[in-house]
Formats: sequence, structure tokens, C-alpha cells
Amino acid sequence: MTGQWDLRLLPVAVSTWLCSIRTLLDGWEAGTWGAVISVVFFTVAWFAPTWLRDHVSRTLHCLQTWAPRARRGGRARRRERGEDTSPRFPGAALGQVAPGQTSSRPAGAGARRRLGPALVLPVVIGIASAAGIVTALAAAAPAREFLVAHPAGSVVRVQADVQGAPSSYTSGPAPGEQEASHGVAVDLRIAVADGSPQDVAATVFATDPAWGTVEVGQRVDAVLSVTATADPAHLTLRGSSPPTPAREGDEQEHGNGLPTTVREDLARLAGEHGAVSAGLVPGMTVGDTSRLPDALAQSMKDTGLTHLTAVSGSNCALVMTLTGYTALALGAGRRGCVLAGLAALAGFVVLVGPDPSVLRAGVMGALGGLSMLTGRPGVSLNALCAAVTGLVLVEPQLAIDYGFVLSVLATAGIVVSARPVTRLLAMRVPTVLAVCVAVPMVAQLWCGPVLLLLNPTLPLYSLPANMAASPLVPVVTVAGLLAVCVLLAGHLLTPVLQLLVPGTPDPAVFTAWERTAGLPVGLASYPARLLGRIADTFAGLPGAHLPWPPGIAGIVLLTAATLLALAALHALDHRMRRPGPTRGTVTSTPAEPPLPDAVWRVRAREHRFRRRALAITAALTLLALLVTAVVWWLRPAPAWESVVCDVGQGDAVLHRTGEHSAVLVDGGPDPRALTQCLRQAEVTHLDAVIATHDHADHVAGLEGLAEAVAVDRVWYSAAGDIPPDELSQWADIATRPAPGEQLRLGPLTVEVLAPAPPPTVPDGSPTAGTAPPGTGAGGSGGSTTPRPPHRKVTSEDENNASLVLLLTLDGPDGTTTWLSAGDLEADGYRRTLHTLPGGHPPPVDVLKVSHHGARNGGIDIIRDTHPALAVISVGEDNSYGHPHPGTVAALQEVGAAVARTDQNGALWVHREGDRVVVSRR
Repeated sequence: MTGQWDLRLLPVAVSTWLCSIRTLLDGWEAGTWGAVISVVFFTVAWFAPTWLRDHVSRTLHCLQTWAPRARRGGRARRRERGEDTSPRFPGAALGQVAPGQTSSRPAGAGARRRLGPALVLPVVIGIASAAGIVTALAAAAPAREFLVAHPAGSVVRVQADVQGAPSSYTSGPAPGEQEASHGVAVDLRIAVADGSPQDVAATVFATDPAWGTVEVGQRVDAVLSVTATADPAHLTLRGSSPPTPAREGDEQEHGNGLPTTVREDLARLAGEHGAVSAGLVPGMTVGDTSRLPDALAQSMKDTGLTHLTAVSGSNCALVMTLTGYTALALGAGRRGCVLAGLAALAGFVVLVGPDPSVLRAGVMGALGGLSMLTGRPGVSLNALCAAVTGLVLVEPQLAIDYGFVLSVLATAGIVVSARPVTRLLAMRVPTVLAVCVAVPMVAQLWCGPVLLLLNPTLPLYSLPANMAASPLVPVVTVAGLLAVCVLLAGHLLTPVLQLLVPGTPDPAVFTAWERTAGLPVGLASYPARLLGRIADTFAGLPGAHLPWPPGIAGIVLLTAATLLALAALHALDHRMRRPGPTRGTVTSTPAEPPLPDAVWRVRAREHRFRRRALAITAALTLLALLVTAVVWWLRPAPAWESVVCDVGQGDAVLHRTGEHSAVLVDGGPDPRALTQCLRQAEVTHLDAVIATHDHADHVAGLEGLAEAVAVDRVWYSAAGDIPPDELSQWADIATRPAPGEQLRLGPLTVEVLAPAPPPTVPDGSPTAGTAPPGTGAGGSGGSTTPRPPHRKVTSEDENNASLVLLLTLDGPDGTTTWLSAGDLEADGYRRTLHTLPGGHPPPVDVLKVSHHGARNGGIDIIRDTHPALAVISVGEDNSYGHPHPGTVAALQEVGAAVARTDQNGALWVHREGDRVVVSRR
């Protein structure tokens, strides 16, 4: 096992890792069994080849010594007949002695092995496994004690330090609910729990918006509940109430640290160059993604570019390598370069924040930096195995961290497979391009099965997106790091300059440093914006996500495909590097005369012609495919008066008011999908944005929309007392309309039919604890009975607070009427009827089916409106079973044509004569 790669430390690393995982997840008994299995497996795997080789050698030796004895009888008979009986020894060619002779070599010397060396490997693996078990038990002990004192479901008051920046999350709907929950996840280090001292790490999943404002290092008091899935390996808590600072001035005290100040300065300078730069430049430099737009974050996730905005090993390797080469240019020796690089890397880790993920990236980056600064061709597997063993022993929680697994696999893939793939590609393309293709290719191959656990689809364009982004990443990272160095120097040297130049105000001195840092930040903003465009472009291409079989079967299938692909690549590389055969036969015939120069030239010309013809054919084919793709991508939108955007499981409908303007009713759950729909419809201005109610599948896509298009007015409805958070960008123009209120915008008229807004207090704000009439939360329709102050707004309340809109479009071929009722449920519709003019809704041409065709949307509204066309905005293969068969059957009973976004994509609706036509793009 010591052929092409040095695998001596591989058993130690794998055993330590395996035992840590088993111990963290299932206790020390499972860890012990893991150690036993590791010892047996690696011992057999290590010594089996040697044993088999010796066994085969002894077998062949026995056969070679037995064969002459079997032929002795034949030689005696030939001797009687006077034939030649000179001895022949089949083993002579192998250097064997004749039978009856003695050899100076002791019999069986090649197979003899001493017992001592054979025991070294099992002993070392056992020690490493025991160390993994012990460190994992020690790491999980505080959480285990916490769960003993506070079992699942317990409510506990804690005082804790914030360990990581809040990150948003979305979970599936709870039992009995139809809406997913949203919030932020925050890593805490609990210091006190119900008055008892503690020292345990935990992750809080909080739905209260106040958790999104906590800062790293801040100490907070909070009331939390232990989740049902909490275990010693990963202690999880849930928070529904806001945290409070543990002591006066805590926020200010923790907000003045130098690393935090530098990160804030960098984010502020990047923000001057647009939202994309504000998110990507700090993200790619110091891992600060707090300002990354949600739409761009989703695009980067869809194209496999998320690793660019995390502090990865490549960032750390770049910091260490650049510092080392700078020291070398200043005259330092190799040892000085390495020490300078390590010092810079340590400072970078402190600046970013020394959490486990950054520690992992620092170690992996140090391996890459050492390989560059020491002049070695690559990082050995021994160094990687040693790093894995050390990290798992120092921080056992890394053993079950997906980021750590992906980092190790990517590094191992680059070490093992990058060079063979580069050699293969370099036969056809320049070496630089071969490296740019090979590194992301092998990293994607090695990490593919693990990525499938996190995302059940395959990012089809991950490789070309990473290839396109690879030349831009160093520019953004290096320029951002240069700005960080300038800002650090400014904060550290400003007091010195004030001493040298008395009377100079502190802001004036530091402003000069900020202006200097603004130059590299401005330089980094250009490739950063190009990176954002690359992510959006590849994410918007058809088939950006390749469906894959779910579950274990899909993982096994992808793993098998990955192994076959890697084996094929390595086999081709081995075959290419293998020297050709040198054996042959010697003949007495003369060699063929050399080809005349003229013939050789003709053949060479023909060979070049064939190669050029093949290259031209391939280029023309590729050009034709590219042109076809571009034409398909840039094809004009169909004629439309209204567009039901394909935003997945949600609603977003555009109604045209001008050549490039429209009214948007709801925004769907995905900002990227909504932006793509606006771009395809060529809408650059929104006369109005209407949010029918406050559910994420109707308003989450509005996040950041103010940066993409101009919006004149905003209408909303909600069961609660405040508008949806996504409308905060239009806080000065957002209003809650009343029944009968209308918008007349060119050919479009929008009229509100229901519900009435809640009563207001003299200052104009809604009365606390009241619900809109007809929502089911406050009695019969038209009632303003206050809701109990502490009553939770349920999903049903929010659905029944949906705006009911009558939209009339006057087109060149006639008038088209729409009825849109958000997610209005059947009981809410029945309570709303008596508030409508005439006690029922008017017949319409098009009905936007309520609640994505769910059963609780009812069929009364279908029978009352009798539409010619019903549109259902619903996600493909959604987990809710929308639309319900009963709803579809009711639409068919009234003779309505049904168009669904899960089957047809975006629906482009317009009138042709007396028909309403639905087109696809």
C-alpha cells in the first residue's frame, strides 16, 4: 500500500475520525466497536497483500521442485532406450538449484516475518481510536449533563455568549400547519442555565426578529426551550421570545473590538459600490456574508459557488503564500518566509474569528501554503491525514461537521486526482487552463456524494461556473486583503500619527486611511459584480438543477458513478505515462528505406489537414450549439397582458400597465425567481406592489426588490398589526387599503373587495390585538371585536386576511377580468360574501385559484365566479399535494380551462378576440 501515494497515516486518521463520530452520535460503546472494526480492517488490509504474495511465491516454488521428480521415471525409461537424459531444470531461469543440491539461502527466508513489526500497526490504530473516543466523550460531556438536567421540552432561562453571527434558516411546516417556519440560527456558549454554572455550546433556532441583531461576543439573557432532537453531539434550543443584554452597555462593549471594527469598515466601503459588492467583497475576504443579497446567495447555492463566500482553505493558503513571497522579495530565507506566512495566517484567523470552521480552513490552508513556500510539488496525503487527526482530537465536533467533511474531501481530491486530470487535459489545452478546469472538477467529483446529502439535486452548471469564476476570485480576495491591511494599519498607527502631529483630529487622520483602502475595494468591486452576474446567469439557465434519486439509493448511485469516473481518469493517466513495449523479434531482412522527403511532407500535410478539419468541425458544432442556446435564451417573450410567474410553491402575478411597467400581486418565495420573471417580461417599473397577506410564499420574494426596480406604491394586508418585514424597504409608501379603494393605472383597474382593515387609534396605527373583519379571528364579517392580546396569529388567520382583488384589463381585443384572493380559505370566503357588492363576487374571465388549489380553499368561489380560465400557481412535486383533486374537479365541472405553473412553467395570458389565451415562453 505504499505505491503511488504514501498511505501510512491513513489508517490512523480514518480510525480517529470514525471513532469520534460513533462516540458523539451513539456513545462510547459504539465508539469501542468502531475501534475494534478499524483495527481488524486496517490490519487485514495492510498485511493481506504481503501474505498473498508470499503464499503465491511458496506455491510456485513447491510446483517447481515437484515437477522434476515427476519426470524422473520418464528419464529412466529414456535412458533404457539410449535417449539423451541430461538434466533439465525448469527453475534454472529463475536461479533455482538442481534437485539434490544445496543452496546458501535459508529455506522460507522470504516468508519469515518477525512478530514485533506486525503488531505496530494495530497498536497505533488502537491508541488513535482510544484518543478519539476519549476526546469525543470529553467534548460531549457538558451537553450530556445539560440534557440530564433539562430534558427535551424543558424551558430554561440561560445567560450565554454569542459565538457566531446569526444566519437565516427555513424549516418545513410543523404538524397541523401548512406554512414553513423561518427565523435565524445563532451559536451560543451557555454560561448559566437556571442559575447553575454551565459551559456548553448550543445552537438556538429563533423566530423572534430580535435574535437577528445580536453580535458575536455579546452576552445575552434568554428563555429557551430544549428541542426534541437535541442530543449531546448537537445541542439545539428554540427561542420564541427576544433576548436581552446580560448587562448594561454590553452591546457597546463588544462592538468596539478591532477585528469587528475592521470588518465593519470593509463592509461600509464595499457598500459604496452596490449591493453585490457589499455582499461579495467582505464575504470573499473575511467571510462576512451579512450583507449578501438573498437572491445572489440562492444563485450561488444553485451554481456551487457558495464556497467563495466562506473562509476556505484557499483564502488561508493565499494569505500565507502572498506574505511568504513578500518576505522572500525582502531578502528573507526559506525559514523566514514560512514563519512570516504562518504569522500572517494566525492574524487572519484572529481577524475573521477563530471559530471551528475557520480553524479547519486555517489548517488546510497552512498545508497548501507550506507546499508552496517549501518548494514541494504538492501536499502529501500524510500531511493531510496528520491534519485531520489533530483537528478531530482538538475539536471533536468537527467530526460531524459537513463543512469539515467537504474540506477534507476537496483537499484529498486535489492531492490525489488533480495532477492526473491536469496531465490529461494538458494534452489538448494549455496547462493554465487545464489547472483551472482540473481543480474544481476533481473537488466536485470527490465532494458530490456528500453534497447530495445537503441538496437532493445536482448543480448541473457547477463546473463551468467555477471555471468562469476562478480567474476572478484571486483578484477580489487579494484586493480585499490589501484593503484589510490598510484599515488595520490605520487603526493601529492613527494614535502614533496623532502623537507625531499634535492637534490633528482623529477622524481626519483615519479618513486618509479609509480613502486609501477604498482604492483596492473599488478594484475588487468590478470582478465581484462580474461574479454575481456569472452566478445569476448560470442559475437562470434551464436545467440548473439535475433531479437525482433521493435517499440511500441516490447516494450509492452517485458514489458508484464518481468512483467509475475517477478510476477511468486515473487509468487513462496511467496508460498515458506507461512506456511503450521494447520487446520484438530480430529478422535478417533489411529495414525499409526511409521515406523520401517529398512523401513525408505530403503525409504531414494530409495529417495537418485532417486535424484542422476535425478542429473546424468541432468548433462549428460548438458554435452552432452556443448560438442555438443564446437564441433560445434571448427569445422574445410571448404577447401578454398578465403573467403568472413560475416561482415554485407560491404566488407572483404581473398585470401590464405599460410597455415596461406592471402591477405585481404577491412576490413568491424566491427573490431570484421573481427577478427572472421581471427580466423575461421586460418590466423595469412597478406602478404598484400588492402583498395579499403575510406568508413567506407570497412575500419572501420581495426581499431586495427595491434595488432591482422602481416601485411607486405598496398595498398590503396582514392578520397582525404590522406590515410584512419584506415591505420595510417601502415603509414610507406601504398602506393597507380599504374595500372599495381603487387603482387606475393605464389599461388596468384594481379594486379591493375585502377585507376591511382593523380599526385604528387616533395616531393612525392599527389597534393592538385586533384582526381584520371576516378573518375568523374576530367574529362575523364586519366586526371589530378585539382579538385577545396574547392570542397567536394562526396560519388560518393569515390566510383569511388575504386581499380579495377584482382586476380589469382593457386590451385591444376587449376587456379581461380577474379575481385574485390570495390564500383565502373556504370559511373566510363565506364570511366575506355579505361584504361584497350584491352579496357575491362578479363573474370573471380568469380566476387565480386560492391557496394554490388546496382543499381548504373551497369550491364555492369557483361556482360563484364561473371563470373561463383558472390559473394555479403551485410548485412541482410539492409536499402539500396541491392542487387538490377536488378543486381541479370543481373547475372542470364549471367548464374552466386549467393552467398550472408546475406543468407549464410561467403562464403568459392575453385576450385574442373572445378567447383568453395562455402561452408558454
